Amino acid sequence: MSRHNLRQELPAWIPVFFLLFVFLLGGSSRSDIASLPLLRGGVLLFAFWAASGIKAEGWRRIRVPLVLLSLLTAWIATQLIPLPADVWHGLAGRDTIASIDQLLGQADIARPISLTPSQTWNALLAMTVPFAALLVAARTAAEDYPRLLMAIVVIACLSGVLGFWQVASGVGSAAYFYRITNSDSMVGLFANRNHHAVFLACAVIVAAMLLRDELMRRQQRGLVRGGLAFAAVTLTAFTALIGSRAGLAAGAVAFIVGYAIVVPAWRAREIGVRDARRRPRATTPSLYGNWFVYLAPLLLTALLATAYLTSDRATGLRRFVGEDVAGDLRVRAWPTVQQMIETHGLFGAGFGSFPDVFKMFEPDNLLNPSYFNHAHNDWAELLVTGGLPFALVVAAALIWFGRRVMALGTRNLVKGYRGDIRLPVITIVIILAIASAVDYPLRIPSLQAVAIMLIAFLCAAAPARSRPD
Repeated sequence: MSRHNLRQELPAWIPVFFLLFVFLLGGSSRSDIASLPLLRGGVLLFAFWAASGIKAEGWRRIRVPLVLLSLLTAWIATQLIPLPADVWHGLAGRDTIASIDQLLGQADIARPISLTPSQTWNALLAMTVPFAALLVAARTAAEDYPRLLMAIVVIACLSGVLGFWQVASGVGSAAYFYRITNSDSMVGLFANRNHHAVFLACAVIVAAMLLRDELMRRQQRGLVRGGLAFAAVTLTAFTALIGSRAGLAAGAVAFIVGYAIVVPAWRAREIGVRDARRRPRATTPSLYGNWFVYLAPLLLTALLATAYLTSDRATGLRRFVGEDVAGDLRVRAWPTVQQMIETHGLFGAGFGSFPDVFKMFEPDNLLNPSYFNHAHNDWAELLVTGGLPFALVVAAALIWFGRRVMALGTRNLVKGYRGDIRLPVITIVIILAIASAVDYPLRIPSLQAVAIMLIAFLCAAAPARSRPD
């Protein structure tokens, strides 16, 4: 009997294992981290498992994102196809290399579009994670969504606790998973504090959604409710303590949206409890309900004020109010990035080529001991590295997502119903899109997996008009 139960339960837990696996090994976007071969080989196994069990309806749900990922993969592969020398020399931005070829007597060498083929090969192999995440999400049954969403919240909490341990143990501690990292910050399971903060902000929204669903249950689970409420408030505070300005803004947005999701469910529960006890119907919540509603923002404000006044670390609050944003390297480098877009915006310089191509455009006033690894604006960098074809794929993805959201409807978007993921997923996508304008969160395998799985869940959602209020 126990073996039979294990056989039935195991498939429901495999998506959770997939998520844990990706977060443990995929917290950095660098191409030289030692965990990449294990990560990519492992997710292929998960992908094969998922593909072998997806039903026809599951394939129909993910057909559009699957086609979009395939088109993106095809364009990455196309950038690796060698072109005749005369064609390659005619591409924009190849003048310097063409001149060197002439001097060396190698003017007839065939080269691919990518200026850094090794990095483009890495980008091609990196597509294993998005494909695996999409397939695993397609095989996950709707009744197992809460389990996977709870896993996101638990992983976020563990990552936050790990971040505290990292700061407490100091620079060079074994608690830091990556050699190149923000070694004085709470990076958790990531290599970059910005990505950690953005993930925690996304987890706040997921926790709020699960808390709303708990409040809508007939059989109340007080421990789960209290744990989710505590996780939402604590994770929001973490986003301010990490030291990321983008994370601080994302955390504020996440808390506001999460608060708006939870409060209607709490008020409805309060009224329902009074009606069940045959007390006179009231249209306002009880005093206890008011305390619950207002306690979360008051507690969060107190935590942030205490952290700001007592901490000497570069928290997100201190960086937001105390640092000159205009002096940031990414702002000073923007004119150079614009020049790169003008040069390589048609066919791209090759996926993963940005840091090397940037050196070809880098002015003297930006020279320093460190290197500019990304544009810190992925919307701009995708034009530099992927060119117009990549931009068209992204535009098609945005149009499809918008149409999908409109098809689901906006009825009771904030109030929602139990299991409603519309507003949470929309908010998370917007947070990641805005964060991509100042950073590169969606280059991180673990964040890629979360985003794609949530969007796949949205594909399976029923229109709001067909669901109960």
